[in-house]
Amino acid sequence: MNTPSRTRSGFTLIELLTVIAIIGILAAVLFPGVQGVMKAAKKSSAQTKLTNIAKAYVNFNNSGSGGKFVKAGAWSVTANTQAATISDFAAVLAFNVDLNEAEIWYVEADVANESAVFPKQVLEGSGDSRTIATKVSSASADNGYISWTAYSPTTRNIGSTTPLVWTRGLGTDGKWVAADGVWGSEGGHISFGDAHVVWVSNTTDDESKFVDRVTAGQTTENWKRAISSTLFAGTELKSK
Repeated sequence: MNTPSRTRSGFTLIELLTVIAIIGILAAVLFPGVQGVMKAAKKSSAQTKLTNIAKAYVNFNNSGSGGKFVKAGAWSVTANTQAATISDFAAVLAFNVDLNEAEIWYVEADVANESAVFPKQVLEGSGDSRTIATKVSSASADNGYISWTAYSPTTRNIGSTTPLVWTRGLGTDGKWVAADGVWGSEGGHISFGDAHVVWVSNTTDDESKFVDRVTAGQTTENWKRAISSTLFAGTELKSK
């Protein structure tokens, strides 16, 4: 007597649980690596944006007779080298060297910008009617917060040790403030007067300190001492 063979269909519960367990193990092993790659890519994108800002500032600084610098005061078409806010600072570069792309001032990985739709242009209008776009000047969770910090007044004479613009959240103690920093307290990017950009976890370590312009021959963790020979001359410009 022949016993009919049975065609097996589907998986047993044990087989399904085994597959799920294997997938879970692989995910646990691979996920941190994937996260690390994604974070590195976001940092690289942010560094590229800041490099472009720094290059634009250097071009601005080199333009005109004797060089230009950002003065203290509110921006307008007739006072187009003045900045009292970080959006004003962006407007200075938009007006003078055509850096009008607004998204360059925002970092996607910025926790403050998780739900933001970034504005497209810094300045709107044409000619003498140009104004700062409302979405740029009115920082919010919807419009986004500018991820960089600058200062005014800047100086005519910049060089490879002069900090220009850096990731938002750097305190004068040389550490990034967790509640304010784009990358929390992990660190940030700093651009300098020759347009090079570096990533540092803080500016308290000897190899990461600024050149002190107040006391010759010294280094400092305090960005204010690195931008001017007059102590605390610069006003911090940031959107948050």
